[in-house]
Parts: sequence; structure tokens; C-alpha cells
Amino acid sequence: MLKNLFKTAVRHMLKHSGYSILNLLGLTLGISSALFLIIYVADEVSYDRYHENADRIYRVSTNIKEPDDKFTWIMAQIPFGPQVVKDYPEVQSSVRFIPMPRALFKYEDKEFNEEKFYYADSTLFDIFTYKVLKGEVKSALLNPKKIILTEKIANQYFGKSDPIGKTLTSGTDTYEVTGVIENCPTNSHFRFDAIASRNNLPKQLGDWGNFGVYTYLLFPKGTNIKAFETKMQEMYTTYMKPIFGPMNITANYILEPITKIHLYSTNAGEPEPTGSINYVYIFGIVAIFLVLIAAMNYMNLSTARSAKRAREVGLRKVVGSRRTPLILQFLSESVLLTIISLIFSLIILVVLMPKFNLLAGKAYDLHAIYSPVVILSIIAVIFIVGIIGGSYPAFYLSRFSPVTVLKGSITKGSGGAMFRKILVVIQFTVSVIMIVCTLVVFRQLKYLKSMDQGFDQKNVIGLQLNNQAMIKKYPLIR
Repeated sequence: MLKNLFKTAVRHMLKHSGYSILNLLGLTLGISSALFLIIYVADEVSYDRYHENADRIYRVSTNIKEPDDKFTWIMAQIPFGPQVVKDYPEVQSSVRFIPMPRALFKYEDKEFNEEKFYYADSTLFDIFTYKVLKGEVKSALLNPKKIILTEKIANQYFGKSDPIGKTLTSGTDTYEVTGVIENCPTNSHFRFDAIASRNNLPKQLGDWGNFGVYTYLLFPKGTNIKAFETKMQEMYTTYMKPIFGPMNITANYILEPITKIHLYSTNAGEPEPTGSINYVYIFGIVAIFLVLIAAMNYMNLSTARSAKRAREVGLRKVVGSRRTPLILQFLSESVLLTIISLIFSLIILVVLMPKFNLLAGKAYDLHAIYSPVVILSIIAVIFIVGIIGGSYPAFYLSRFSPVTVLKGSITKGSGGAMFRKILVVIQFTVSVIMIVCTLVVFRQLKYLKSMDQGFDQKNVIGLQLNNQAMIKKYPLIR
């Protein structure tokens, strides 16, 4: 039966090629545009969810209130991590990322300035999930003068040769490579290129007045995070009030779920560019509208041609066909059209992916298509456009009476006119709204590019003074 339905659907498409091409064009444009948006949305909501403990990891930020100002730092003090684990049994573990100063690293004749090398505690791989490609990583986080590289950095210095046991030098420091891990996924709010042990630094490093380390806490399942967040504010009284109290400065800690940092954080100084949950909602709604518009367009064209297919239905019923096989026949045609359009859409997706990456500021590849969200969306598109979009034409056309049709009463396809009018109004309303919103966004972006900044931007550069020696030389630099 399925074979017969498929053959009949193909024959109908070939016989009415103009009508089929028009439908394919509309469906392909709608589906391909929706798929681009779905890939973007799927990537945005996937940030940091690859960690096995993602739902139990929280970043510690500090809300600072001064007499004349207030702000939030996405960092904590250097002693905070070990101390909070010691003082509160609710905290299972902690890890700190301490930035290395920007420095020149060398291996033989290769040398590069590195900005994303960090020191970290030995608990790093107990909290976060990173795949180890070569060697082992535990010793590097326990012992000084050892280092873990990401795959990108290992290839940068050592090419195809095995980096394990080889050394990188930076000034008078030498680090032995003990392990290589996969590159930090692009859907990470925090990325690094190499990790060395915190034990490379002095044991007594900084005090409760020194902020500057990214600190993450791991909690047991079922922990009441809000209650603990309130409870740990007493650390200010215990450790910080003697330092900040005389200056009328208060500090409150904030626990941020790592899975929400990318879309919800509005704090300055994030290590990677953040997104916005509002854009996720907007693009998700636009993607749904695009699919619905494509489905409505197909329904309009199908019902508008009802008169031309009425005789076919009448003859099929005269020779004994029942309504159910007719419904299945029309549904098979719509599903086949949808699948073909989907194939064309995927081809367009592959061809235009580099252009889309430039527009979105991303680095998507073909693996993005295999995302569970994208696969489920493709199934949903087939269901919405192929089955739901084809259901009304199927039920409408299959109900024609053979006697009425053969007498020639249906000649202009006037049946279902009201429903088609409703669909057309909805289709045009949604389209106009989307066009107006696009024009507004375009004009806003154009204004941002051309607006007067209040100063002459030519010959203006920015310099980062990374240490006290450079800061002291600022008058000379100036």
C-alpha cells in the first residue's frame, strides 16, 4: 500500500510540475530559514550543558556596594574557594581558575604569546567534564612545573608529534606536558587553552581583600541553593568586615548556575561573549512562524486547486475507493513534498553555513545538524507541514460527492473559500509584522554604526597595562 501511495504521489508531482515546483519553492524557503534560526537557538540554550554535573555547578560572583557606587564582579577572593568548603558541609567541592599573566611560551623555534593559560585547583576534573585525549591530567594539577594543553595548543607547538613529556618554557619557568584534552567546546561560557597547577604559585597568595579568581562550587543533589546563598553571606562578617567595614563597603555573594550564565548574565567582564534569552525567544517564535507560513501557503494552494482534483476524487469513488485511502493519498503527497523540501533546505544549509557564521558570529559546522534539538525540529517540521498542513486539503478534497462532481457542480474551486481567506489574512498579517520588525532592527543597527560617538575615533588605540611595572611606566608611555 505504501509503495502504491508513493508511486501515485510521484506521478502527480511530475504531471503537475509547475504546481509542485511552486510548492517546493515556498516550503524550501520557509524550512531553510527556520532551520538556520533553530540551529542558532539550539546552540544558545546548550551552553555548558555538556558537563556531567552541569545542574550542580554554580559560579560565585560578588556584589559590591560602596558609599557612592555598586557593581558585580564575576569573581571571588583567592581564599574563598577552600574556605567555603571547609566552613560549610553543603558544598561538595570547589575549583578556582587563576589567570596567568600574558606571557611568551616557547618550544624549540616556535613561540607564541598566550592569554588563556590558567592555574587551577586539583579538583578541576572532579567538577567539570573534559575529555582526555593523551596522557593523564591528575599529576599536572597536583605538582608544579607540569601543564595540560588543549588539542589546539598541542598542535600549535608540537604538530603531529606526541607532546607528552615535552616542555614549554616561559621566561625562567619550564612546564612539562603531562596531558592533552579536547578543546573547550564553543558552547562554553569560560574557555581556556592550558591549565597548570595552582601549586605553581606561592602557598600564601592574596587575602580577603583581593578579588580576581573565577570560583566554582559543586553541590550535592537536592541542595537548597537559595537557602545556602543566604546562609553564606555570614562570610562577610567573619572574613571581610575587618577589611571593608571601615570603608563602608559591603559584599554579598551570588551563586549563578553555569547553564544560565551565557543567556542571563549582564555582568561586565565575562570571559566570553554572552547571549540573551530574549533573542532566543524572538528567534524561536520567528522560526515557528516561518514553518506555519509555509504550511498555510501549501494549504492555500491545495484548496485553491480543489476544482481540478474534484473529478479525480469523483472517479476514484465511482470505481470503489473509500474516503480513508483518499485521505492517505493526499497526505502522502504533502509528506513527500515536505521531505523533498527538507532535503533541499539541508543542501542550502550546508552551502550557506559559512555566510551564516559570519552573520551570527559563530563557528557552526555540519555537526550542528545532528543536535537533538535540530533533529526533533526536523521531525516537527515534517509533522506540522506534511501532516497537519496537508490534513485540511486531504479531508476537504476527500469529502466530495462523486454524483455532484460528475454533474459538473464544482468547477471553480469555491469550496473552502472562507477558510482560505482566513489563512491568507493570517499569512499576510504575520508576514507584515515580521517585515516591519526586520526594518526596525535594520534601521537601529544602521543608526548605531553611523551615530556620533562624541569624539574623533581616528588614531585612537587602547593599551592594557598587565602589571605594576607597566603601570608605573604609564607617564613614560604617555
